[in-house]
Amino acid sequence: MIFRECRYRANYTVCTGKNEKDAKGNRKVTDYIVDLIRIMLAGIPIYVLARGLLLLRRARRLGAKCGKKKVKLEYNKLRELCLGLFVLFMMALMTFVLQGEYTAPKQMMALAKMRINTGAGMNFVPFHTIRNYYRVFGWRGDLFGINIIGNILMFVPWGYGLMLLWKKKRHIGSALLYTAFLPMMIEFFQLFINRQVDVDDFILNFLGGMLGSLVFWIFGKMFPKAKDFAI
Repeated sequence: MIFRECRYRANYTVCTGKNEKDAKGNRKVTDYIVDLIRIMLAGIPIYVLARGLLLLRRARRLGAKCGKKKVKLEYNKLRELCLGLFVLFMMALMTFVLQGEYTAPKQMMALAKMRINTGAGMNFVPFHTIRNYYRVFGWRGDLFGINIIGNILMFVPWGYGLMLLWKKKRHIGSALLYTAFLPMMIEFFQLFINRQVDVDDFILNFLGGMLGSLVFWIFGKMFPKAKDFAI
């Protein structure tokens, strides 16, 4: 799941029947939203510097081709804003999903091998975890909202941003490929950092990405000009 502390405690809750307050560590959905915003704000200087250097390099290459020392690089300000928000959000999202136990590479490899052999902290039964959350907490609990609804909503910007910013991603094949690839890589990497590996996480993240793509196509029909600044 996206949020590590809730993930582990949630599994413990389903097995032991502890109450939701103990399971979620007194953290609410709003706490994670605040953390997300803080990470995005902290990443602004890094992104601005990296993007500025990239644009400067592009301008120099264009100048070399044209035989000019200085070339004014044209860019769409709205696209740059959307690109910045997209990158910052994905940076924050990766910070959440890649929290775990980092040790020496050999130890991480050994941990992954042990988990594969024993199945520890792994679930490959579709909808098993979702059913357990619903059985214990119902639809209204913060823990259900964070780990189930949150895993869908947090990947909506991934699917939406790909469609919005890059024209080559605007077909069903690319949407299916990229919205499946990222959650798959996340689950694979979590195998090495002692995070829960769960097919339900993949399903929810994939649904979130596809939902984002669907929202883009709906908005694209309503506001055709919104597609103009993609590359």
